[in-house]
Amino acid sequence: MRVISVSETGDLLWTEAADLVPSPAEILIDVKATAINRADLMQRKGLYPPPPGAPETMGLECAGIVMAVGRDVTHHQVGDRVCALLAGGGYAEQAVVDQGSALKIPDNLDFEQAAAIPEVFATAWLNLFIEAALQPGERVVLHAGASGVGTAAIQLCHAFGSESFVTAGSASK
Repeated sequence: MRVISVSETGDLLWTEAADLVPSPAEILIDVKATAINRADLMQRKGLYPPPPGAPETMGLECAGIVMAVGRDVTHHQVGDRVCALLAGGGYAEQAVVDQGSALKIPDNLDFEQAAAIPEVFATAWLNLFIEAALQPGERVVLHAGASGVGTAAIQLCHAFGSESFVTAGSASK
């Protein structure tokens, strides 16, 4: 398979890598789209190292079609359209991920739209509902509301009946 690698000068290059095989609880995705977010840009500059054990290939999210499943996978099957949150490896023709980190893509979304969902919505969800324990009807201040995570947080607040007050870094945002 081909992956996008970062050269020592920061250039992006197509390089060859071995095909991936899912472990028992993983799915193998034929990547159709990936997203570029702030963490990817920082990693490319060497300012955001991947977590221990993560693939060296960048890319924290992707969307595609399940091409193989591990023997313990119960949530997905070959042929499913999924988007996934990754520790790395999204800038490749294939990605492997634990079945719990992938979601089926609704029919009304294409791969490009779905690829932009996992990182920002997972981060917004974690901060709003896990860390802050936001409850319906509560009010919340969201900083950097024009960012990917900010726009996801605004949508989640609205969907769960919480009023949001938003800041942005400039008038144009």
